[in-house]
Amino acid sequence: MKYNCNIIKDLLPSYTDGICSDDSKQIIEEHFRECESCKIISEHMKDTTLENSLSEEKNEILSKHNRHIKRKTYTIGIITSAILTIPVLVSLICNIAIGHSLDWFFIVLTSILLTASIIVVPLVCETHKLMWTVLCSTASLILLLLTCCIYSHGNWFFLASSASILGISVVFAPFILHSVKMNEKVSKYKWLIVYGLDSIWLYILLIVCGLYCNGNALYWQLALSISTYVIVGILLCILIIKCTKLNSFIKSGIIIWFMGLWIGFANNVINIFTPSTTINGLELLDLSKGFSTWNTNIDNAIFNANIYFTIIVAGSLIGIVLIGIGLIKNKKHFS
Repeated sequence: MKYNCNIIKDLLPSYTDGICSDDSKQIIEEHFRECESCKIISEHMKDTTLENSLSEEKNEILSKHNRHIKRKTYTIGIITSAILTIPVLVSLICNIAIGHSLDWFFIVLTSILLTASIIVVPLVCETHKLMWTVLCSTASLILLLLTCCIYSHGNWFFLASSASILGISVVFAPFILHSVKMNEKVSKYKWLIVYGLDSIWLYILLIVCGLYCNGNALYWQLALSISTYVIVGILLCILIIKCTKLNSFIKSGIIIWFMGLWIGFANNVINIFTPSTTINGLELLDLSKGFSTWNTNIDNAIFNANIYFTIIVAGSLIGIVLIGIGLIKNKKHFS
């Protein structure tokens, strides 16, 4: 034989997988015509019956294990639910025994419901655990706030619930949307959906606060103009990050430069929409007075103007340095 069997056996795995070169393939097939033993070994290597059998057995074992885990999880969930009913029954009996008309019993009931939403829902839910846990917990929290508000004869329910929903949305909405499958085109704009939801809830909270405290025209001017100014500024920074193909140094430089200007001119822009306020901007800049505070409003306004000017200068300098570094890195990359 022209080639040793050991050499051919070393080449058989790549020959079986079809990844060897044409020359190696020709050598192996010529060897098969002379060596029946190597040919039989090659045929056995192509036989995937055993491999398929092992794969099916593995999948069956994993399936049984998953079913066992699910049954165990459901059992824990049911036991936990049963345990949580004990304080509900105890409070019901006590509430009736002392002659109350089931008043604070509902507070206990909704509190237990909130606890169950956090503990039991993840145990019994098979898919989208985080989403259903957050939704059920939020609904339970709203019921608890409503019950407490009714029991205390208060008028703060909408204020507390809108603030709670805003906080929950800011923390959990990105994770929930990330776990939900969407159309590929829509999926690219999940960040915009999250930001839009948070912005809407912020405006709802501002409206509720205004109604709760009987806000005057000044409140609405300040609340809406300042909030919109902040929302637009953050949105523009996100657009710079998401929609530009610049390197990280240039993006950081543009954002720092932009935010320095955005913060520095904040009062001047807000004054356009709130002419009745006493907020003053950069027109009171007076660096000769430094950064000391005084007791009069005009001195404090000068201090603020000096601070805003410093922010603009610092942001511009840092931004220019970072942009310069980014441009140098780009030049080196393409050279």
